Amino acid sequence: MTLLEVKNLKTYFHTKGGSVKAVDNVSFKLGKGEVLGLAGESGCGKTTTCLSIMQMVDFPGEIMEGQIMYENAFEVIDEDRKKSLRDRILNRNPGNEKRTRNLLEFSEAEMRRIRGNHISMVFQGAMNALNPVHRVGNQILEVLNIHEPELEKEDAWDKVIDILETVGIDSARARDYPHQLSGGMKQRALIAMALVNNPDIVIADEPVTALDVIVQSQVLKATKELQRKFDLSMIMITHDLSVIAEVCETLAIMYAGKLVEYGDLRTLFKEPFHPYTQALINAFPSITGPKKDLFDIGGSPPDLRNPPEGCRFHPRCPKVMPICSKKIPSETPIKNGFVACWLYEEEEK
Repeated sequence: MTLLEVKNLKTYFHTKGGSVKAVDNVSFKLGKGEVLGLAGESGCGKTTTCLSIMQMVDFPGEIMEGQIMYENAFEVIDEDRKKSLRDRILNRNPGNEKRTRNLLEFSEAEMRRIRGNHISMVFQGAMNALNPVHRVGNQILEVLNIHEPELEKEDAWDKVIDILETVGIDSARARDYPHQLSGGMKQRALIAMALVNNPDIVIADEPVTALDVIVQSQVLKATKELQRKFDLSMIMITHDLSVIAEVCETLAIMYAGKLVEYGDLRTLFKEPFHPYTQALINAFPSITGPKKDLFDIGGSPPDLRNPPEGCRFHPRCPKVMPICSKKIPSETPIKNGFVACWLYEEEEK
C-alpha cells in the first residue's frame, strides 16, 4: 500500500543571482513499512525534498509546483471545520470518503497536526539539535504535549520514559541535560522525540553523521529494530551508501536536484544502471577483495541557478553522448524501478 507519493515536486530558492532549482521535478513513492534511502552528493536536494514534504522550506525557498499525496490525510481536520465526534460518525460515508489528500493544499494549522503526529523528522546534527538549557525528558514531553494536550501529567511523563527506554536510554537519564549525554545517546533522544507521537512516517536526515563507527552501528541497529517493531515507513537521507545498505530496502539516487535512478536496493547495488550510481558505488571503498586505488568522480556538481541543458550529469559522465547535452532523459523502466539516462532510452527504441 502506498502511504506517501511525491509527484513532480519543484522547490526553488530565489536569490539575487537567480533561482536555485534545488528540487526539480522529483517523483517517488513510499509504501507502508518501507524504508527508502535517498542518496547523493551534498547539495543535490535530498534535505530540501524532505523539508518540502514537511512544508518547512524557509525563505527564500518556495515550493513551485507538484503534489505530496498522503494516504492518512483524511484524519486531519482543520480546527475551524471540526465537528463533534458524534456528527462525524453519523455523517461519515466510508465508501465515498476521500482518504488521500495533497499536503501542499493544507493550511498551516493542518500541517502542524501532520508534523510530529503523522510525519516526524529526525533532524541533522544531533550534537546541536537539542536545547542545551532544558532537560532531555522535558524536551520530549513538550513535543508530546503539543499533540496530546489532554494527557494527564503523570501519563505523559510515563510515555516519555517508555519511549526513552525503547530507544535504549535508561529512565534516569531523562532528567539529564544534553551535555551530559554522549553523541550516540543524543541521537537516540532525537529518535525518541520523533517516535513519541506514534507517527506513520519518520524522515531521518543524516542520522549518524559525526558519530564514530561503533556508535553508528549501534544507532543503525536500534533504528532498524524500531522500524520493524512499529512497522514504520522511513525515508533515510544520507550520502553514505553503507548506511543505506544497513537499513534500507529501496534506493533513490539524486543528482543536481533530480532523481536519476530509483529501485530495489539489492538490484541497484548489484547492477547499477545510471553512470552516476555506478560512480557512487565505485567510489565507496571495500574492505574485502584485492586492494585498488580509490575512485573519484571527476568535476563538480553544476550551479543550479543555471544547470546544464539536457542531462545534468553529462559534463561529468564518462559515457556521455551528443543527445545527453540537448534533451532531458525521461524515466525508463528497469527492474523494480526506473533510470533517467539516454543509454537505456536508446535500448528501448
